[in-house]
Amino acid sequence: MQELASWTLQTLRHDASHPTWLEERKFEWIPLAKRALQRIFNGDSLILITDNDREWFMHYVVQSINRSSNRPYVPVIGIDTLFPQIDRVLHKDETEISLINDYLNTMFSQKYFFWYVGRNDASRSKLALSHEDCFLWIFDTQLQNSFTLQSTDSLADIKLMQMYRIFNLTLEAAMFGNIRLD
Repeated sequence: MQELASWTLQTLRHDASHPTWLEERKFEWIPLAKRALQRIFNGDSLILITDNDREWFMHYVVQSINRSSNRPYVPVIGIDTLFPQIDRVLHKDETEISLINDYLNTMFSQKYFFWYVGRNDASRSKLALSHEDCFLWIFDTQLQNSFTLQSTDSLADIKLMQMYRIFNLTLEAAMFGNIRLD
């Protein structure tokens, strides 16, 4: 069983998608991925939220993460499945966020966390940022305990896909006991 850091470094160097840029930022990536995986393995569900520009990413992840029949299913759900009118609800006022959080706390017995991908000034970000411990892939702003990308980067979508690929490979490696998360 390998350490997460050494496994990640080896995977970044040899993966077919060639995410070499992520190796340069491994000290940002590894703690975030590790914490997200620990929460999943502790029984938390993951609610994926994106800003409108990256909604395609949410749909891709939700449709693909449990595609493999060779491993247990991962509890990942898109926010639009729980709240199809999320954009209209979040535009009303701040009390809506509290009501949504109460609903989610009841539904998931407080065993969930948000994976947010997008700009921190998007209306959907308010819901994710209302919680302290999220898996944040933030665009154009640096926030503590987040991974920052730039929306002006012409390779931003490719980088998102590479990050998802590495996260999914790490999830699988942890499920099969190839890496330690402690």
